[in-house]
Amino acid sequence: MEKRLDPEKAQEVIQEAVRLQQEHESGIPQAVLEASAEEMGVDPQHLREAIRRVEEAQARRARLRMQILIATGVLVGLFLLNLLYSHSVLNRAWSEVRYYRAQVENVIQRRESLIPRLEALSQQVSAQQRAQLEALIRVLKSNPEQAQALVLQLQSDPAFRNDWMLSRLMDEIAGSENRIAVERKRYLEAVARYEQKARQFPINLARPILGYPKQVE
Repeated sequence: MEKRLDPEKAQEVIQEAVRLQQEHESGIPQAVLEASAEEMGVDPQHLREAIRRVEEAQARRARLRMQILIATGVLVGLFLLNLLYSHSVLNRAWSEVRYYRAQVENVIQRRESLIPRLEALSQQVSAQQRAQLEALIRVLKSNPEQAQALVLQLQSDPAFRNDWMLSRLMDEIAGSENRIAVERKRYLEAVARYEQKARQFPINLARPILGYPKQVE
């Protein structure tokens, strides 16, 4: 009597047969698989349909894996490109900030170097002029921002204008104050440019990874 299998059993046989075909090192020929399945009571048509479905499922999974790999590669590539681009932009802007900060420090140091000369000169002038120079020295040391107005006031004094050394020193101090104002303006503009770029997308995503600050302290 011909051996028959119930549908559930037949399905299990089909799945096992397909699995064996996939795992076999050299692969089981489909004709052999069909013959074996037929001996066990599995309709060869069902076996072929099962094989077709399994192959389609494998193809779908392969396509999905390929799509995931491609998408991952694209994302990684974009991420690396953004890192390179962001580093270039931020490094250029940050270099400007450091350059103009150094310029401000340099012109401030030049102004401070004038104070010893001013102190020495104050010992060689009249008592009235000495008092004015000492007031200027105190302002330069304690509140340099107000020095410009006091220098202009002294430059308008005939006694200072007629003294060549005093006049020249006042001009140097006034010039240093002007240079400080110019360099500070350039520095603040560089800071504004850097902070604007640090907030821009997609630079703001890469900035923390690259170690650049969000704001200039």
